[in-house]
Amino acid sequence: MSSPDAPGGPIFTAPHAAPPAGALLTAPPVVRRRRPMGAVALTLSILAGVVASGVAGLAAFGIARGAGTEFVARGGQAVDWRLLSPVRGLVLVAEIALWSGTVLGVVALTLGIVATVRNSGRASGIAAIVISALGPFLFAGLVLLAVAAGAGATTGSGTPI
Repeated sequence: MSSPDAPGGPIFTAPHAAPPAGALLTAPPVVRRRRPMGAVALTLSILAGVVASGVAGLAAFGIARGAGTEFVARGGQAVDWRLLSPVRGLVLVAEIALWSGTVLGVVALTLGIVATVRNSGRASGIAAIVISALGPFLFAGLVLLAVAAGAGATTGSGTPI
């Protein structure tokens, strides 16, 4: 079968209409995709590395200040866990900060690695990896510093902050 448009050839239909003559064809606008995974990882790593460390440091200061006088009075030789009884609320806060920081840090590290590999917020993912990797060292340093400061600040009253 032939047609006046295609003499001697088969007739094909185009899958779409041709643009009008003289129309300027441009690429479609680039839609920037949101990349929240890296931002979520960074937020969790800051919560784990900085906030949990700060809370545990404050609690450790109160623990050392409250239980430090009794520990020094006993000569610092025997560790009796009953010394922590007056400051058991602060011990609980420090323990909650430790475990929540651990869980949030592991999740932040995992999400940071996934975000970096998938290029879903790569810069934030790398920052989350660094902060969550350094988080345990910051936690230990702040707690040790707070315990030393709290033990040095014992006033003899034995009451926590």
